[in-house]
Amino acid sequence: MMRSTALPALLALLLLTGCAAARRAPACTSARASARASGEKQYVVILSMDAFRWDLADRARTPTLDSLRRAGCYAEIYPVFPSNTFPSHYSMATGLHPDRHGVVNNSFYDRTEGRTLSVFDARDVLTPGFWGGEPIWNTAERQGLTAHIFMWPGSEVPVGGRQATVWTRYSARPSYRERADWVVEAMTRPEEEIPDLVMWYFEQPDAAMHAAGPASPQAVAQAERIDSALCHFFREIRRSPVFERINFIVTADHGMTELAPERCVNLYGLLDTAQVVRTVAGNPLGIEVREGYADEALRLLRRTPHLRAWHRDRMPRRLRYGTRRDRLANLIVLPDAGWTLDYSPSARPLGKRGAHGYDPRERDMHMVFYASGPAFRKGYSQRSFQNHHIYLLLCRLLDIEPAPNDCRDRAFEGMLLPQRQPKHAGRE
Repeated sequence: MMRSTALPALLALLLLTGCAAARRAPACTSARASARASGEKQYVVILSMDAFRWDLADRARTPTLDSLRRAGCYAEIYPVFPSNTFPSHYSMATGLHPDRHGVVNNSFYDRTEGRTLSVFDARDVLTPGFWGGEPIWNTAERQGLTAHIFMWPGSEVPVGGRQATVWTRYSARPSYRERADWVVEAMTRPEEEIPDLVMWYFEQPDAAMHAAGPASPQAVAQAERIDSALCHFFREIRRSPVFERINFIVTADHGMTELAPERCVNLYGLLDTAQVVRTVAGNPLGIEVREGYADEALRLLRRTPHLRAWHRDRMPRRLRYGTRRDRLANLIVLPDAGWTLDYSPSARPLGKRGAHGYDPRERDMHMVFYASGPAFRKGYSQRSFQNHHIYLLLCRLLDIEPAPNDCRDRAFEGMLLPQRQPKHAGRE
């Protein structure tokens, strides 16, 4: 059962969607308790809107997001590689690149297990070692704070034997307003019961963009639906006794680019099928070949238009990818943005109009970052930064010591007011 003072109806809804408590947080240290009593303590509420591309708000009516931008900070940020939902969300949570936290894609072949594992399989995600690093909710709770995590990808499974005090399994059934009310309920309790960190998640506009494309009216409609839910949220959250001390972040995990049936490359006839051990579908496409054939396969792939190919051990340094030999095929093949790769003896219809997973430098992969609250400058536009740095930013806002990570303080230091500037060095 979840430790909660929610209204019965809300409690029933949370239970319906899989809400549970891992444990009670340890008591705050005397310093943090003193900070709480003196009114210096600050809180963090962060929302991820899956695939909310950098330019979507410009094409939609989003007065709430526009107001948030004026009231605080804004940046057009870019994802880790690969720019997919679970690798990116878990990088935001841990401060590690996917190659280091181990969730190298939404699906991957694990040599230790001898099978393909998927983030969407409830059994697979319980595999020992599936999740590496230390997510921010564990960093916070280990140091005496309390975290409530509502559907953030990667939060449903214990990592290192620990979970947040409150967490919910993902379900598309609760509306966005209902999810907003979960956060409002948590933040409007008596001050001593208010969580220090809240993270929540919307699965749109990702689904609409996959189905209809990033430039579609459906994507715009989802952006406006989200903005309406946020209007409700910010109106209600003002009832919190700590409202003036909450730092709000609204961001996304990746962008989206347009697909077309004519922009598809089937690699099946290109390679010697007797030398191909397995393929791992997705962006990027993984192709495991017999090692003696790897150089020849790379030569063939590199002559093929609309893609780039690398041996796992010789990936570009900027992608920070390739060291997880236990979870990566020995050939990594990345299509150009807007192109689709397949490996099939027969042509297969293209089932979607939008996709991600491409090179983080592609602007279509970039996404929004809004931040407002007592720690942030007002009306400040920040240069772009990679989204795994959000982990270290959350540590700074919560005034906790980060776990080992790949972050840099200077990625976000310009947006913070002087009293919230970093105290600890990043580890990249």
